[in-house]
Amino acid sequence: MDAPSASSAVAAATPASRMDLPLFREIPGHHAPTPFYLTDDMYGGLCLELAGGELSDKVGKPVADPHTHECPEIYLLLSPNPGGGVIEVVADGQHHTLTSPATFFIPAGTVHHFVTRKAEPGTYCLGLLLTGSTQR
Repeated sequence: MDAPSASSAVAAATPASRMDLPLFREIPGHHAPTPFYLTDDMYGGLCLELAGGELSDKVGKPVADPHTHECPEIYLLLSPNPGGGVIEVVADGQHHTLTSPATFFIPAGTVHHFVTRKAEPGTYCLGLLLTGSTQR
């Protein structure tokens, strides 16, 4: 019999909670450990990870040097009020300005980073890493 896939293991998992969040990981290119709220080893194996944090103290300060990931990533830019957050994303040398609420897709292997231009308190940028994607 074949071993169950990660997605079937997650589907069969018992409901559970985590109270030890965020989990901090060193990520190449990032200036400080990155807070993660979902990791691919949680709950029997997930096919995604969720990292990021609040931006109001990061205006004008990049949190990472240009870097790549082996999997696709989606930025989620959220703020309490529409327009309360603005980030400048640089992806493969192209500059993109995002105003909250917004999302931005970064294909695997894309050199990227962002700089916060505006962030009212409660503005978050979360990176959803699609670790189980077939687009690796």
